[in-house]
Amino acid sequence: QNKNVPMYRTNIPCRSAGSLRGNVVVSMKPIRGMDIAKEVEITSKYPHAHGGPVCVGCPGAIGIDDVNAPEWGDSVDILPDEIPVFHMCGITPQAVLMESGVSFAITHSPGHMFVTDLPSD
Repeated sequence: QNKNVPMYRTNIPCRSAGSLRGNVVVSMKPIRGMDIAKEVEITSKYPHAHGGPVCVGCPGAIGIDDVNAPEWGDSVDILPDEIPVFHMCGITPQAVLMESGVSFAITHSPGHMFVTDLPSD
């Protein structure tokens, strides 16, 4: 659809670290119902990336009232044979920083990941 992935605040709390606290942010991609099992199988093999889904369908279960109104990114079309699938999102640290009142931080922009040569473990 040539859009930035939609991203949403959830009601899932992150584990706090000192004065840093906040909730998980997720991204959403519509997946054809017949492809859900394969999507879960493939993405679950990459826990150091976004990993398997946090939620499949039922956005209200994770505190998302309207999938057509993301906090970041663009709203995308969900076709009749598609189901919204939600994954952990790299915007979570920015949301935690904002909620925690940190006055200055250097981080990536939503939809544009930071690239490094550091290993994931």
